[in-house]
Amino acid sequence: MVSVFLKPLLRRNPDFVNSVLQLHTAGELEANTYVLDLQKIRENAAIISAKAKKLGLHVYGMTKQVGYNPHLHQAVVESGIESFVAVDWMGARQIHMQGFKLGHVGHLVQAPRGVALELVSMQPEVFSVFSLKKAQELNEAAKQIGVQQSILLRVYGEQPLFYPGHEGGFFLGEVIEAAREIMKLTYLRIVGVTSFPCLLFDSKAQDIQPTVHFDAVLEAACLLQGQLGIKIEQINVPGTNSADMLELIAKRGGTHVEPGHGLTGTTPLGTVKDTAETPAILYLSEISHLHEGRGHVFGGGLYVDPVRGSYPLRAVVGEQLVERSVELIPTGGIDYYGYVNGEVNEGDVVLFGFRPQVFFTRGQVAAIDGADRGAASVLGYFDAQGNVVSRGKLFR
Repeated sequence: MVSVFLKPLLRRNPDFVNSVLQLHTAGELEANTYVLDLQKIRENAAIISAKAKKLGLHVYGMTKQVGYNPHLHQAVVESGIESFVAVDWMGARQIHMQGFKLGHVGHLVQAPRGVALELVSMQPEVFSVFSLKKAQELNEAAKQIGVQQSILLRVYGEQPLFYPGHEGGFFLGEVIEAAREIMKLTYLRIVGVTSFPCLLFDSKAQDIQPTVHFDAVLEAACLLQGQLGIKIEQINVPGTNSADMLELIAKRGGTHVEPGHGLTGTTPLGTVKDTAETPAILYLSEISHLHEGRGHVFGGGLYVDPVRGSYPLRAVVGEQLVERSVELIPTGGIDYYGYVNGEVNEGDVVLFGFRPQVFFTRGQVAAIDGADRGAASVLGYFDAQGNVVSRGKLFR
């Protein structure tokens, strides 16, 4: 059985897969590389952008999962999505240095002391805050620059569904008191609310469902507007955002979305149905060596986002794309290699289709264009943070 994300990739984007094989054979692509299909990403972004515009939604592109790749950023902008969300301050630096517009910073990761001034100077549209202390730090930074920074309050209600390490924000029962204090800060302006995750894949329903966090942002917006007269311009509802979910989001009252895996067609919904977006990313590696008959595949980027829970990981191997089962290094180990079971040979190409989080890895990223025309070329090689890789240079 082909693994859940690999199957739709092979079926729905064979030109991309074949192009990657050809470029690897030619030496244009190497192991430990996430490969992006820019043409399909343009199409995916255009689908999301057009539908959002029709529904009156605003879109910030999320690109941590593809390593803040500049070619992807440009493709997304060309398709109608003009600004991006940075999950942390390092990502904000990359997006800004590449010359792209920052829409949202501070979510999921707040600004450390000493960094707020730098981030405000990048002129993000909005900045999420989790606490009064962070709001005060941000206010001081905005004061030094002489601007009024628009902010979102990150909120949550009873029995939140935070992922481990994602906790934080203003509890609904305390948000009015907190907002009153923040409103005293001259250089900040509350314009909306956010939380995460506002939508999640439900395995039983085999569909995306709103969570209690979506309910929390709607309630917080009503409280802030009703009791304090704050004009709510943004109800930001990230989490599994893609074209298929935009109508639901708009009907429930969301105003801003942040598609990430929607851009590359790797949302969990795509594992159970053909989504509007086409799969447009894969992980390329090859067999390094065999030990006691077991294939060792080059790693570095073998982190599989567990959004669909635990499932058997599989890959296709060699020019004939023979399916093989894969075992990863146990949690806590370094993924110098993974294991490919079954008959393989040294040098065999190995293609994976899974939901990535590139910025979390040592993987490389290559953007290719022209796969749909049978004339694919590599536009550039980058590391997992969006920095250029000087590949193929001979040192003497």
